[in-house]
Amino acid sequence: GLTLFFLDITYQAFDPLDQIKINSKNFMQSSMNNLKNSFISLKINFSEKKLLMDENKSLKEDLGILSIIAQQNIFNSKLEDVSYPHRIINFNTDQYFCCSDHRVFVEKNQKSYQKGFAVNSTGLIGQIFKDHLNSYELILLSDIDHKIPIYNKDFEVYCNAQGSGFERLIICKSSKELDKASIIGQEFYTSGFGGVFNKDMPVGKVISFTQSEDNEFEISIEIFANPLTDERVFLFQSA
Repeated sequence: GLTLFFLDITYQAFDPLDQIKINSKNFMQSSMNNLKNSFISLKINFSEKKLLMDENKSLKEDLGILSIIAQQNIFNSKLEDVSYPHRIINFNTDQYFCCSDHRVFVEKNQKSYQKGFAVNSTGLIGQIFKDHLNSYELILLSDIDHKIPIYNKDFEVYCNAQGSGFERLIICKSSKELDKASIIGQEFYTSGFGGVFNKDMPVGKVISFTQSEDNEFEISIEIFANPLTDERVFLFQSA
């Protein structure tokens, strides 16, 4: 041990080893710094990406607002009859896909509605069903307990279409003789009866046509609007 100490003091025999240790330490420190900087950079990039995603989402919702405003003439509503967007706070999508109860709960804002209908950026989705303490319960057009007065302009078919319990599907029954080839693809609109929905709001198009046992014709109508598209909805005061 004394010999090694003497050699190191006299001839600096272990300087290369010490230099290797120093270089290794510096390399490790530099690597750690680079890793830390990379992590910080990654975190910043992730934050920037999330910010861009939020901005895109906000822009999409703004475009949805413009879309709703653009449909004012179609909905026959005044601008002041439209609410600020209501955020969806509860939508049981499992229930929506599997079962017949199709309900959505949205938060309240400054406006109060006794009755009215609900739309999102894709169109008419339902109406106000119940007024709760902190939310409105909406019943969707496809709910099996919902009915909406609709009509077809070309064939002059009027009916109270009932929700089928299946996603985006309502059923219209009519005793009027219809040609299957002609009715498929025809569009139905709100008739304005019932005191909730304004007249001539687009509802959906015919996708199937059958004759039931009571000799009525059963018309299956696919709803234009998709309630799953947006996280917010707009409520319109009924005229």
